[in-house]
Amino acid sequence: MNMKNLSFILGLLALCAGAMPNTHAAETSRLDPDGYIRDWVVLAPIALPERGSAAELILREQIRGEANLKPKDGDPITVNGKQLTWKHVTTPTNHFDFNATLKTINDHCAGYMVTYVECDQDIPDVTMAVGSNDQGRIYFNGVDIYAVTEARQLVLDGDKGRVTLKAGVNVILFKVINEQNSWQAAMRLTDKSGAPLKNVRIRLAP
Repeated sequence: MNMKNLSFILGLLALCAGAMPNTHAAETSRLDPDGYIRDWVVLAPIALPERGSAAELILREQIRGEANLKPKDGDPITVNGKQLTWKHVTTPTNHFDFNATLKTINDHCAGYMVTYVECDQDIPDVTMAVGSNDQGRIYFNGVDIYAVTEARQLVLDGDKGRVTLKAGVNVILFKVINEQNSWQAAMRLTDKSGAPLKNVRIRLAP
């Protein structure tokens, strides 16, 4: 077992944080027919420091307290002295393409994707299947559960682990670094049989 998968499994086993209470009204959508998340609140691009490899930088915070970020569409934020705005994006495909969304090529940059998964009761044994190009890191309800440090191409469902969705609103933050060229990410939620997850809603705010 390589360190990437070990990190994912250990992170999933360590999950103890509950879902956030449902205190605000928010627009909702659904997973797509195959279980992929297509609605995200996105912040990008964030230029990375010249010093340090992407493998090191994915494990550092680009925004202080990034594990607990809970943005909504239109929220402003200043990062490294630059004013940025969180924006809701609905992807036309089962994966998110940062460069296509930004309409520019962005090398040596980081981006954040946040979504809120709402359910009426606990749902155990949910398979979270992910892929990224290049490095990726995932926080689930504020807990660091996954990190991949090598440069790679996007492979849908390339990495898998299990989580429990708590009743209420669950916060998923997916950070992705691009070294060069393509900059993409994908996430799919299925039940333990591999069928697309039902009875959940995707919200755009906590």
